[in-house]
Amino acid sequence: MLRILKNNWNLLMNQKNYLILSLIMTICSVGAAILITNNVEIKSNIAVVADEQSEKNLSTPYFHITFLDKEPPMSELVQNRYDAVVIPDGNGGFQIKTIKSDDLKKELQKFLDQPSDYAFTNNVARKIGTNILGYMMMFLLMQGVLYARFFAEDKEKHRIERVSMSPIPFVIYLFGHALFMWLLIFVPSFMVVCVTKLFGISIGFSIPEYMLLIGVLAFLSVAYALFINSFFCVVDTANMLASSIVVLTSILAGSFYSFSKQDSLFNKFLHIFPQKDFMNFSDAFEKGNITFGINLQFCYIIMISLLMFTIAVVKTRRSYLYKR
Repeated sequence: MLRILKNNWNLLMNQKNYLILSLIMTICSVGAAILITNNVEIKSNIAVVADEQSEKNLSTPYFHITFLDKEPPMSELVQNRYDAVVIPDGNGGFQIKTIKSDDLKKELQKFLDQPSDYAFTNNVARKIGTNILGYMMMFLLMQGVLYARFFAEDKEKHRIERVSMSPIPFVIYLFGHALFMWLLIFVPSFMVVCVTKLFGISIGFSIPEYMLLIGVLAFLSVAYALFINSFFCVVDTANMLASSIVVLTSILAGSFYSFSKQDSLFNKFLHIFPQKDFMNFSDAFEKGNITFGINLQFCYIIMISLLMFTIAVVKTRRSYLYKR
C-alpha cells in the first residue's frame, strides 16, 4: 500500500496543476460562503396579487415585495424571478405558492398573519457553517473525480494487470488509492477552514466538528469516484460522466440553496442523493436539532459510501480475476 501512495505522489508531483486547482477551488468555495453569509443581505422576492389597501399593510424590510394586478405564470417561479406568490383567497386570508422550501412558506404565513409585528426567524435560514459545507461539497466531490484519474490511468495503461499478477489483494490496492485520495481532499480543505478560524472569522462549526464533517464528505467523494471509475477503462469518459452527475445531483440536493418542498414527492426522491442527507444533517447539527431521523440520514451517507467502495473493489477484482 505504501508503494501505491508513493507512486501516486510521484505522479501528482509531475502534474501539480491538479493539486493547485483543487486548493484554489476549496479556498474560493469557503470564501464565497463566508462572504455571502456574513456580508450580503439576501431577501426573498415575493409577488403579491393585491389592491392599494393591501400594499399599505404589507410593508416589511425582510422581503422584496412586488405588487401585481394578476397572478404571474408558474414559469416566473421556475426562472427564479419570484420566490413565492401570495394570492388573496377571498375570505381575508392568503394562498401562498412557491417551489422553494416550506420554511419560506412558513415565514411568509407568519408575516401575513401579523405584518406589523413580524420579525424574521433567523433559525430558518442556513447558518454559516452549513453554507460553507454546502459550497465546499460539490467541489470536494469533484476533487475525488479528479484524483481518481491515477486509478483510472492504471487501468487505461494496463498497469493494473501487474497488480493482478502480484500477491497484493485488490482490496488493499483500492484502499491505497482511496487513502491517497482522501488525504488530498481532506487535508487542504481542513487547513483552509483552520486558517480561516485563526483569522478570527466566524465559520459556524468548531474545528473538531469540521474534522468530522469534512472527513465524511471526503470519504463519500473517494467512494463515489472509485465506484464510477471501476466501470470504465478510459479516463476521460469516467471523468465526464462522474463530473456531470456530481454537478447535477449537488445542485438538486441543495448544495447552494434549498428549493424543494419538504412534503413533496420530489423532495423525497432527492433523499436518494447522499448530498441531500449531508446538507440536512449539517443544518440540523449546527442548529442543535438532531433527531433520530437526522442520525439515520447521517448513517445513510456512511453506508452508501461503504457500499460504493465495496462495489468498486468487487468489480475491479472480477474484471482482472482471470489474470491470476
